[in-house]
Amino acid sequence: IDCGYKPGSPGKLKRPTEVKEIGFDIIAATGGFVDIAIITHEHQDHVNGFTKSNFPGLKVGEVWFGWTEDPEDELAKTLRVKFRDRMLKLIDKSIELRGLGLDAAADRVSEMLEFELGEDPSLYRGAMLAATGKDPAQSANKRAMRYLQDCCEQQPVYLSPHGKPRPVKGAQSARAFVLGPPRDIESIDELNPYAEESFGEDDHAQAISAGKGIGRSQNKLLFPQKHMIPLQGAFSHPEFGDFFRTYYGADTPDTEQPADGDDAPTNASWRRIGRLAGNDATSLSLAMNNATNNSSLVIAFELSKGGKVLLFAADAQAGNWRTWSRDSFKDDGKTVTVKELLQRVVLYKVGHHGSHNATLNGEMNSRHANLSWMAKEAYGNEFVAMITAVEAWAHQRPKPDWNHPFPAIKHALEERAAGRVIQTDADLDERPSGSKPADWQEFRQRLTITPLYFDLRIDS
Repeated sequence: IDCGYKPGSPGKLKRPTEVKEIGFDIIAATGGFVDIAIITHEHQDHVNGFTKSNFPGLKVGEVWFGWTEDPEDELAKTLRVKFRDRMLKLIDKSIELRGLGLDAAADRVSEMLEFELGEDPSLYRGAMLAATGKDPAQSANKRAMRYLQDCCEQQPVYLSPHGKPRPVKGAQSARAFVLGPPRDIESIDELNPYAEESFGEDDHAQAISAGKGIGRSQNKLLFPQKHMIPLQGAFSHPEFGDFFRTYYGADTPDTEQPADGDDAPTNASWRRIGRLAGNDATSLSLAMNNATNNSSLVIAFELSKGGKVLLFAADAQAGNWRTWSRDSFKDDGKTVTVKELLQRVVLYKVGHHGSHNATLNGEMNSRHANLSWMAKEAYGNEFVAMITAVEAWAHQRPKPDWNHPFPAIKHALEERAAGRVIQTDADLDERPSGSKPADWQEFRQRLTITPLYFDLRIDS
């Protein structure tokens, strides 16, 4: 499931690792044949490892994508048009910012474009950037996805949520329950948790309050984003655009303070809150980046019918999570609810590197899926969380400070899993306080750690 990294992050590990080493090891372990390969979404750190040089001679039985990649799906086509329009706006803006000498703002946009296109940010300076934006199919991310498809003789499988449980090719009894992405553009655009869904305020705020033009309070939204009008669309809004142009029109030149007794122009520049020139572009780039995350393919793998479940949430954020429980699954005449499915989770691949908006808080009686639904009763005795995060890279400057993992979420996972939390860059030498010696010993006997991988054995 996925293969990628952010440039520079492997070198931050205690034992620097190249993706080629991992690819060669997978080829050796599988004999060059993988029954199923899955790409959850089109971001650099999830796909850029898929190259011929990293996986020489790879053959794949099936390739799975979310419905958002289906070339024949009408809603997916709408999303692609929206994505391309946003991309072109950002490319134009980044070129404009550099022309104005605002390199710091342009660099922030380039950081986000790197996620979407997979190219080196140094390329985002002119003709190369414009050409890639006009034809995203030529981006490094798309090339990696095509390579994986070329390794398979079958047509790709495009998965939608809440369909019939899908057999897992090559496994005796395992089945896949698809939870996301939602077939709902509004939900894909819903990025952040509401107050009761949040694990707390993000102290780093992921550089949002300082450089992204989005307030920290968005970590605790009081109402859905569908009721908000983004700044970049306010003046052209079909219903409220006239109002914003009349009272806050951005094209109105500065005016002198009116004389006593005279009315001030309704759209005088001082009626608007000033912003740094690059903030609108970085806000849009962050929104596009998060929307791609929120289109993640989310799969719960059931190892045997009615048995243990492995949850892979990719980078799904709040809007994706909220839709999981809107429907259930039909299984041989019986109904399987998402809450019942999550109660059997024994492995949670933590969403979006442990980000603040990619694991939701809540209670058992909450309407939305959340951490408290997972690993109930006996399943909780072996519950393990895996976090893909390299903190030394996430916090390095001058790039944005990504708070991965969010401390409050990691703490909640450690409590829930009795310390059985595995992180890319962290050691597991000592038994955590609160973990029973016998349970910890049993867990460590099932776990193998090497510089290339974690191998956790789970008996079905």
